[in-house]
Amino acid sequence: MPPPAMQTPPAIVVPAPASQEAENALLEAFDWGQPLPSAPKLKGSAALRYRWLRAAATFDPAQGQLANPFATGRPRSEVEALRSLLKAPKEQLAAGLKTQALQEPGTALALWRWGQVQARTGTFDAGFRRAWEDRLLGAGPALTRGYALRHALCWALAEQDEDRLASVRATAGEDFAEIVKGFQRLFGLLGGPSPTLRVWALPGLDYRDLRLDQMGASRIWICPLEDGDLPQLAPGTGWIIPSAAAGLDERDASLSESLLVEGRALVERLRPTGRTAFFAPSRAAFEKLGLAWFPILIDLDAKGTIGAIRMGDAAPGRP
Repeated sequence: MPPPAMQTPPAIVVPAPASQEAENALLEAFDWGQPLPSAPKLKGSAALRYRWLRAAATFDPAQGQLANPFATGRPRSEVEALRSLLKAPKEQLAAGLKTQALQEPGTALALWRWGQVQARTGTFDAGFRRAWEDRLLGAGPALTRGYALRHALCWALAEQDEDRLASVRATAGEDFAEIVKGFQRLFGLLGGPSPTLRVWALPGLDYRDLRLDQMGASRIWICPLEDGDLPQLAPGTGWIIPSAAAGLDERDASLSESLLVEGRALVERLRPTGRTAFFAPSRAAFEKLGLAWFPILIDLDAKGTIGAIRMGDAAPGRP
């Protein structure tokens, strides 16, 4: 009896260099919040992949479903599975997340954008949030894996969940080891004394070295000053404004000319309102502690020790 015929394994589609470069340029622009580049001249499957990635980058979950650009094959099945997942009843989400393929970068990016809204609005409970984070951590481009890692670690810190930290660290592997170490340092701050930061008090622009518990507040909001109205802070909340340039060495006791200009601009914004804040011109000082993503809300207890840290994706929308 003749042996059974060998089946030909499915071909793995590797994007051509021009296609990969175009996808990388789009992802980089998305990551930096810049306008997306013009669509390149691609053909065939490369053009469809890019079209799907661009659709995912501009996807607004509040505005409805994504169109599927693929007519046949594995990519079409992958996108159809995602489209079904995004409108599935809650009891089917966990199973759908586990089986969702993420071979197309656009699929991972669309899943990230959709889940980000669910987590922010409270639609996800902790279990669904972790299942979504874990799926994105396990596959897809480095960009969305990094987003999922940051999200998972920010929430593990906010919930003071060391088991979740260990689980995420094991999944992330060596590629993201430095990011995980930063969060391990932050876990080490919980329950301990406030760290000291070199700041310039506003509106006087006076240099000081202060612990967080010496800033006259039980909650510290660390967030850059954006255009528009000043943020409304709850009573008992102090505000640290990180420098946009962040060029100062953490040991320097004087501001460069460019930082003086930045500090004086902050004074002009604050003085008419009677508001006070602290200007922090050294990014290295924050990174040394692991405080890498703004905004950050730090709660201090009655003894001035750190009770909670909510950072980045886990920070509240308003202080």
